[in-house]
Amino acid sequence: MKILLVEDDEDKREDLSSFIKEKLTDNFRIAKSIQSGKKALKEAKYDLILLDMTIPTFDVSPLEQGGRTQPFGGRILLAEMVRNRVETKVVVVTQFDLFGKGEEEITLQELDNQLKNSFPKIYYGAIHFSVSIIGWKDLLDKKIKSLINI
Repeated sequence: MKILLVEDDEDKREDLSSFIKEKLTDNFRIAKSIQSGKKALKEAKYDLILLDMTIPTFDVSPLEQGGRTQPFGGRILLAEMVRNRVETKVVVVTQFDLFGKGEEEITLQELDNQLKNSFPKIYYGAIHFSVSIIGWKDLLDKKIKSLINI
């Protein structure tokens, strides 16, 4: 199994990487932004993508700010996948309950429903991640096992 993890937050990325290694595989790649996610999808085929929803446009580095953080960056990457006919299964793993601001603000449940309707062939749900609550691991494990029929 080959996995792409698209996550910009260092602590969350470490927790998810540990989860992937422990439960699934050592065969995974990390992307930290919309652009590096797009690049990874062009360079290889994956069996599963774990995708953060709120990600920067570009990778953050000592010399680069990463551009503006996109509250719906994951949706941008999903749309890019559809446009390029990438049919890899995607699970969103997010720390947030609310996305966007003002009139654009939506809950995680509303976002989940929107993504199910917009990307029915590739989107397989959202998991709420919390550093202080380990329940996300069980939920993610069950979701992945149902997707890959382990």
